[in-house]
Amino acid sequence: MIFNWILINKFAIGTPLISEKDKLFLKKNNINSILDLRNKFDFDQIDYNKQLTLYKGFNSVNLGLPDHNSKRLATKLEISNAVNNLEKLILDGPVFMHCHAAAERSPLISIAFLMKNKSLNFMQAYEYVKQQNKSTSISIEQLNKIQV
Repeated sequence: MIFNWILINKFAIGTPLISEKDKLFLKKNNINSILDLRNKFDFDQIDYNKQLTLYKGFNSVNLGLPDHNSKRLATKLEISNAVNNLEKLILDGPVFMHCHAAAERSPLISIAFLMKNKSLNFMQAYEYVKQQNKSTSISIEQLNKIQV
């Protein structure tokens, strides 16, 4: 599992939990909630019941955002909805937000969150997220959806 704090003790991004060891790691980092950005395509590739078992003990929300496999971009409304959900979850303590590879969706929402909540401009937010999460790789077309 990849785990990178974006805002220490607020929210981190990474890859999905795959074992009890990952769950314990999140608990040791005081994570209270999980925001899962995977979509139907991702869930077709895993044992969904095992995933639900790993989520026990956390507040969890799934918002299926598109990625490069979806053949479409996340809309501004979908991005806004994900940021709003992240904001709500943070009120209950640290959040772990993940997608499939921590490359597209979770970094995208992190950038949008920082722009909205930390008053960073697009380049500042993008560069910051890229520093924190080296696997960030968002298409130019998708990044254009969050630029003001």
